[in-house]
Amino acid sequence: MRLEDYELPTPDFEKLFRAEVLLSDPFPLGEAGGGYREIVAVTGGSFEGAINGEILDFGGDWGLLHSDTINELNTKYLLKTDDGAYISVECSGKLIMDYEDMTGSGDGDNADYYFRQTIRFTAGEKKYSWLNEIVAVAVSVITPDGNVCLDAYKLV
Repeated sequence: MRLEDYELPTPDFEKLFRAEVLLSDPFPLGEAGGGYREIVAVTGGSFEGAINGEILDFGGDWGLLHSDTINELNTKYLLKTDDGAYISVECSGKLIMDYEDMTGSGDGDNADYYFRQTIRFTAGEKKYSWLNEIVAVAVSVITPDGNVCLDAYKLV
């Protein structure tokens, strides 16, 4: 069989929720081999969509700035749904922007930076166990006050 003979499904996305993740000022660790490391605490927030609730004041992002433009993100935080279930969130991604200039417009389609993440959910409650079985991604922007707004999608 030739490569072009394989029929593969075209990916589609189903929106899970929109979230605003509130952040602290960064804690700079400095040059850490392979880049400049800083930690930014997650201090709260909310999410609405297929599931709703609050983002707890628990977790953070361990960013590694590889150059003046490439930030490799590694974020972990905790969701609490409106019905009291806890869901762990782990994000990996890239924020590509001019850090010398720090001029991101933050208005979605017109943002002058690239901010994308993959998401891994861990849920113990049976009602939310379907989150353990999906591949999810997020499209994100930096808000004018320095927080993150993201739309999370399930890859179907």
